[in-house]
Amino acid sequence: MARRILTLALLLPGLLISSVSGLAAPRIAIIIDDLGYSRQQGQAIIDLPAPVACAVIPFSPHGRRLAERASLAGKEVLVHMPMATQGHQKLDRGGLQNGMDEPQLLEAVRQALGQIPQARGLNNHMGSALTEQPQTMGWLMAELKAHQLFFVDSRTSSHTVAQQVAQQVGLPNARRDVFLDNNRNPVSINQQFNRLIRLARQHGQAIAIGHPYPETVHYLQQVLPLMEEAGIDVVPVSSLLSTPAVTTATSQASVNIRP
Repeated sequence: MARRILTLALLLPGLLISSVSGLAAPRIAIIIDDLGYSRQQGQAIIDLPAPVACAVIPFSPHGRRLAERASLAGKEVLVHMPMATQGHQKLDRGGLQNGMDEPQLLEAVRQALGQIPQARGLNNHMGSALTEQPQTMGWLMAELKAHQLFFVDSRTSSHTVAQQVAQQVGLPNARRDVFLDNNRNPVSINQQFNRLIRLARQHGQAIAIGHPYPETVHYLQQVLPLMEEAGIDVVPVSSLLSTPAVTTATSQASVNIRP
């Protein structure tokens, strides 16, 4: 017990170890992106001791098998959908390109969903350009709603309208609050995880996105088993969705993003 308390103090400075009686525990969800290119890295995420969501890139070499394994292990699976960037970076196969018309985009989305039938939702891989486009996001969100999926905005652009559009069409949605490992240094990962905890304490919940880097996996292997003792609930990302109530008239209306 003393060693666990010391570990908590070192990894999560200032974190109250016992939850306050009568108050709901802060809730956090963690999504790990970019799964599908390394079987070993993907399996390490599946084996984490918490309901970490597995975001799998469609058409990746190991994506189908990892999605199957993640689902069998009780992990939520997301389609990690490649989307066009401001910098015109090359997209993974099947990505959503700038300039696609509605039929082209819907076909690409359906192909991706067919690759990962276990998916409960979708989040964007890159997408700093596409997530700024209200019309394109409207097509995407309507299609996800038809498949009874949810959307998580990775927020790769400060001008994203993706979550706002999802809200308008009545699609269950959420947004990333913290990137755990933009800097893979363990000290930085620890700082970002502490930020995640602070946000969850302030707002009741928070969502982090990370990647299957060895540094991230090692850190999560250490810290996730400590969360219950620290009074933090680690939950599936689907537990933290905003589910807007949309009337028929609103859902049939065109998406209108105000500046």
